[in-house]
Amino acid sequence: MKRIAWANSLRGVAAVSVVIWHLSILFWVSQTTASGLARRDQLWTGSEGAPGFASFLGGLPFDFAAFGVGLFFLLSGYVIAISLTRYNRRGFLVGRLMRILPTYAVGYLITCAVVWIAGDPRGELNVPSVLIGMVPGLGPLINHPVPADGIVWTLTIEMVFYTICLLAYRWLTSAWQCIALIAFLCFTIQTLMPLPPINSPLRGFAYVVLLACPFIPVMLVGVVLSAHHRNTMSLRATQLLVPALALTSLYLTTTGRITLTTAKYDLMFTATIAAFVAISIWGSAWRGNRGVDFFAEVSYPLYVVHVVLGYTILSVLTSLGVWPLVAIVIAFSAVLGTAYLLHIAVEMPTHRRGQRWARRIGHLASRPPGDTVST
Repeated sequence: MKRIAWANSLRGVAAVSVVIWHLSILFWVSQTTASGLARRDQLWTGSEGAPGFASFLGGLPFDFAAFGVGLFFLLSGYVIAISLTRYNRRGFLVGRLMRILPTYAVGYLITCAVVWIAGDPRGELNVPSVLIGMVPGLGPLINHPVPADGIVWTLTIEMVFYTICLLAYRWLTSAWQCIALIAFLCFTIQTLMPLPPINSPLRGFAYVVLLACPFIPVMLVGVVLSAHHRNTMSLRATQLLVPALALTSLYLTTTGRITLTTAKYDLMFTATIAAFVAISIWGSAWRGNRGVDFFAEVSYPLYVVHVVLGYTILSVLTSLGVWPLVAIVIAFSAVLGTAYLLHIAVEMPTHRRGQRWARRIGHLASRPPGDTVST
């Protein structure tokens, strides 16, 4: 099966965009956030010590974080639609969990190791917390505190979407009514579901569901476009669903209670959807680029490890007086090298094994033909 070049390349673009946001902008303009994740003292208050390039990049109308995260969600939906036509429910579940969990678990242990080297100033590192934190979303779901890594919220949404896929299964890629119903449920749940008090046993469940509601419609856009590409969703349904889902996501992100986003972030998310639609239509001419494709290959482990490790390195180097641009180059090189090792040692072998297991227990011989992309 032939890999979809444009979709694969977009993984690299998404990863680099998110890393630029964290290492070149957020660390410098929001020391409160960065120092908290690095478990170190603030270097300055607010953005008063930020270099000019960080303030400039942060002031652009282009939001690197929204663009990168939006692409990840859209690509995930696009690829999941392919998996749903290839495997039964068991095969789908095994394949996706083996794709996500082993790499995240080892990456999370790297994050915990960085916190341990920093002296664990908050006393976060205990065996139950670390073990629970190795599974995305489990900590908040059962109301158990885990060491924060800055990125797990997106993977928590991913796990919620896998649950939806298991319930809806093939309807998700063939019935527009199913897509519309899920979007309507996201709207209704966010509008009506209260967030229980912290000590309530339902707090964790409500938190995870409300966290996911604004972003599930974005992933559904990817599903619809992928299904249309494989002729399991009509052009008319696609033309109606995509703008409706984009507007639903825009409304839910602007009114969400869990993830507080800015107007620039929300509009960038919508613009990213529009760009993704255009690329999915005209991207077949793209044949790939070796540099971009390298970042695509390591995109997931890079995403997993870059925040705490990168912030810690930047914090140490900056406190020693290293120039900001030099510090960024060193931090980026360190997280990229770590991500590459994680890709080679964990991601590649576990992904391949997951694919073999999924084919063995749940491969569908009579699946629609088409291209594929790894994510």
